[in-house]
Amino acid sequence: MSRTGEFWGWPWYKKLLSILLSPFVLLIGLFVLPLLMLVSLFVVCSNFTGEHLFYLSMWNDGRTLSRRKLRRRFDAGETGTLILESPTMGWGFTHAWWTPDDLKTLSPVIKQEDDVYWEQVLDLMEEDQPHPWDEWCWQEYVSPHQGKAFLLKVWNGKKYANWLKRHFPSVTIVETASAIARQHEFEAQQETR
Repeated sequence: MSRTGEFWGWPWYKKLLSILLSPFVLLIGLFVLPLLMLVSLFVVCSNFTGEHLFYLSMWNDGRTLSRRKLRRRFDAGETGTLILESPTMGWGFTHAWWTPDDLKTLSPVIKQEDDVYWEQVLDLMEEDQPHPWDEWCWQEYVSPHQGKAFLLKVWNGKKYANWLKRHFPSVTIVETASAIARQHEFEAQQETR
């Protein structure tokens, strides 16, 4: 029996192992896997750096608030709203913002329950339009140029929200997806230049 005929008689796991251990596949793996790892590392590092540079720019503008200062505000009886912003769609990182305003009473837009809201956001994204709630939150509170909320944390704002829920359960927490509103503001700035 020839070697080819012998190969087809092997169980599936032996076939797979022999293909994976072939010199051609090993040679490709030696070049492709390190390249993929390098690209992944670059993406993670550039995203991490970009988030911290954003925090520093907000700090320079006086729009950050430390956890200690926020706790002092709560101890002094101040109330307000934590805004959990998703600045991109699909990357899964969030920003935590604080404002002494009560967004649920000030908003001209009524935000539905989270399930309905996120469904509407996804529908509007297909049309490249922000949800009215997101656009209002962006313009009034979280925009780096015209917003008035204080940035608490970048990269993982959900951790901050969980901390607030544990220590100050009466604090209002709202969510907003600002990716499209952010893009529209960026495009408008480019057109004016």
